[in-house]
Amino acid sequence: MGWRGCVLAVCFSFTLFVTLNSFTAKSTKNIPAIDDGHELFIRYCGLCHMQPDPQSLTKEIWKNHVLPIMASRMGVIYPGYDPLRGLSDEERAIVKKNNIIPDNPIIAKEDWDKIEKYIISVAPDSIPYDEKRIGRSAPLSQFVRKNIQIDEQSPSMITELKYNTATKTLWISNFYNKIINWQYDKGITKTYNISGPVVDFNFYKNQTYLTEIGKLYPTELSNGSYTRLNNEIEAPVLSNLHRPVHTEIEDLNGDGIPEIVVCNFGNKTGSLSLFKKAKPGSAYKEDVLLPVPGAVMCFVKDMDGDGKKDIIALFSQGDESVYIFYQKENLKFKGKRILRFPPNYGTTDMVLTDYNQDGLTDIITVQGDNADYSNILKPYHGLRLHINQGNGNFKEKFFYPIYGVTKLVAEDFDNDGDIDLAASSFFPDYGRLVNESFIYLENTDSKTYSFKSYTIDGGLPIKSLTLEKADVDGDGDVDIILGNFAQTPGAVPQYLDEHWKSAQYGLILLENQLHQPKK
Repeated sequence: MGWRGCVLAVCFSFTLFVTLNSFTAKSTKNIPAIDDGHELFIRYCGLCHMQPDPQSLTKEIWKNHVLPIMASRMGVIYPGYDPLRGLSDEERAIVKKNNIIPDNPIIAKEDWDKIEKYIISVAPDSIPYDEKRIGRSAPLSQFVRKNIQIDEQSPSMITELKYNTATKTLWISNFYNKIINWQYDKGITKTYNISGPVVDFNFYKNQTYLTEIGKLYPTELSNGSYTRLNNEIEAPVLSNLHRPVHTEIEDLNGDGIPEIVVCNFGNKTGSLSLFKKAKPGSAYKEDVLLPVPGAVMCFVKDMDGDGKKDIIALFSQGDESVYIFYQKENLKFKGKRILRFPPNYGTTDMVLTDYNQDGLTDIITVQGDNADYSNILKPYHGLRLHINQGNGNFKEKFFYPIYGVTKLVAEDFDNDGDIDLAASSFFPDYGRLVNESFIYLENTDSKTYSFKSYTIDGGLPIKSLTLEKADVDGDGDVDIILGNFAQTPGAVPQYLDEHWKSAQYGLILLENQLHQPKK
């Protein structure tokens, strides 16, 4: 989906654990040939990501979209298929340097043919539609929708929203290289023209920092940056970042010098990187924590109670996983994968919360990207609640299916002492469930993971890549804010496409009615 789109079922070489090439070079030598395509599938298709279920995609998707890209990552190129189509010569050189597409096949063509035959033989012709979702949601009444025009740019393409609680200001960025400050009682208070699209804001010690992705859509070029906004001037902090999508700035070791953790989502290459200074005034130096693409977001928090700040990071783009990087000593980290998902899940978001109020941090993940090789409705898209079992172990306790779900916020929106959920879907069922482009889940029983579902009844369905929560009207309850993003990577009904692109608003404010605004 946009810059956070997840590439499906692809094998990325990396050095933290074991590269695909080195693994197969060691593991396939002197091993007897296997005639069974199922056994070959098990051997090869779980080397560098969680093994997918062949029945989770249709025959057509496997044959024409997924298998060609999978084969290319093993050095097997289908006739007429260019795995680097659309890349410039410079980008192709980067891909070659990183050995993304091996020069020599690491699997025999006859073995790959057996894998392909096996997958096609067991894959279904179609994926059943979940009829039980029809009518499961009531009309949302706790929140009142307000569409707010914030500029005259058309179509509206909001790339990020973040609320600064200290200044009571919503920071808004768009595709047109503009930042807008908005306040509930004043409207637009300031605008900035910047050098590129901003996809994340940080507010640190009364300073505002911008994560500029560079090129919004996939590229191997590292033209992103991290800057500090001084009045209307961008002061460079980090440059030559590879499509960064999320950043955290924090003093991780307590020496008074802030470190910067960057999610370089990248494309076929990327990284989660820590930038640190040896002393005040020196330049930042990069320490790559994990050299793989698809770093979506990260948090800084002490996860093991040892007093040191750790890093929790979410990865998509093939090997979809959540890691905790435990700080063992002064800025030295040891990574542990705590969650993993199949590559066709399309993981897009992660929230930390103490759901069951036991003092341990639980994790909610969202899977719903549908922009790449397999844009069909997937019953396994949805949000997953993983309860902390202690010692870095998490167990999935709750799954709520939502087609194409993209973003999530968790909060006690009704002030009854438990965690409610609100989610947006950028790839919903555009037919009978189009209103599930936004869904609110009221927690009715935490112990049994019971929720009541609501959607917005009437009006143009929400279309947003951004989702924020804040008490913007100052009445003591938490509101929800989304940004209209009219473009779609893929086919949508023409009437919806036209309405989204002509919509005269950029913000969608869902104003919580639990308390009325102060007069």
